[in-house]
Amino acid sequence: MANESLLQLTAMSARVGQNLDLVQAGGGNTSLKDNATLWVKASGKWLINAAHEEMFLPVPMADIEHQLATEDEKFPEYKTGNGVSLRPSVETAVHAVIPQRVVIHVHSVRTIAWAARTQGLEKIGTLLNQFNWSWIPYTHPGIPLAIRIRQEAAKRPEVLILENHGLVVAAEDFAPAERLLQAVEDSLDCPIREASGADLARLEGLTKDGDWEPAADGEVHSLALLSKSWEIAAAGTMFPDQCVYLGPGAAILQPQDTLSAAAERYRQAYDFEPVFLIVPGAGVVTRRDIKRAARELLVCLKRVIERIPEDAQATYLPASQVARLMNWDAEKYRIALAQLSN
Repeated sequence: MANESLLQLTAMSARVGQNLDLVQAGGGNTSLKDNATLWVKASGKWLINAAHEEMFLPVPMADIEHQLATEDEKFPEYKTGNGVSLRPSVETAVHAVIPQRVVIHVHSVRTIAWAARTQGLEKIGTLLNQFNWSWIPYTHPGIPLAIRIRQEAAKRPEVLILENHGLVVAAEDFAPAERLLQAVEDSLDCPIREASGADLARLEGLTKDGDWEPAADGEVHSLALLSKSWEIAAAGTMFPDQCVYLGPGAAILQPQDTLSAAAERYRQAYDFEPVFLIVPGAGVVTRRDIKRAARELLVCLKRVIERIPEDAQATYLPASQVARLMNWDAEKYRIALAQLSN
């Protein structure tokens, strides 16, 4: 591939990666087809770093077809231009089965807010009627999702809404792909439920000793300030990266609880160390050692939930799918690399 095309892919990826409403931590991926090769982001790399960190891998389309035919989810490593060996994105096969040359996959908070609620499909249908789009029922990421998306290939959709997951846009060049992404975002915009200010004095009193502290990203406190929001957060996993980085559901401080008691109850329920804890009516506290990736996903969760209106019901991934995600080798690999960006 010409250096100019790779530079354009890199520049586009960096721009997309700077928008926390689209991309959080190592989530999201971009690609470019060059005849028999797919240039795709490496697993665990952060798009926001694309301008100054080498992260695109040349993956032969024949290799991807082999992985699809065998339904083998574990891709081998490939070398970057400087000879660094990395695995390609877990969604490499998804990019390959989409006919268009340029593909952008993001975990758009606006899309998830529509695609993780009851009657989401019907509502989206009225919002995206100017696009050639398809709805993809929730399917485990990677090879299974690629196989499902391939069923839509004959329609050549330019927009894919992934139920309880995110958004894919596809075009024949970089600028049209970015314009399409923005147009879909504009079409899916919706009101935000506003919350009052956090009770920082209470949070500071609760966390003056121990492993917890008031959340550094002030906006996330709204998760605790409206009953609709904390009920949605506590009820389960709305999208894959939520459970991967934050755990299944949210830990809630009950009346008369201590933080340690609420955390222990969560451990007993999920066999997972809580990363954040909701204090209803006051705000959110996080582990003092919380990683940047988890912080970004917590902001994402808040921005999704605040876009779900009072008269709508959130939808969640089944427990079996959550367990599959949290024990998936591809996700463990991605998280290990993502820690380097914290």
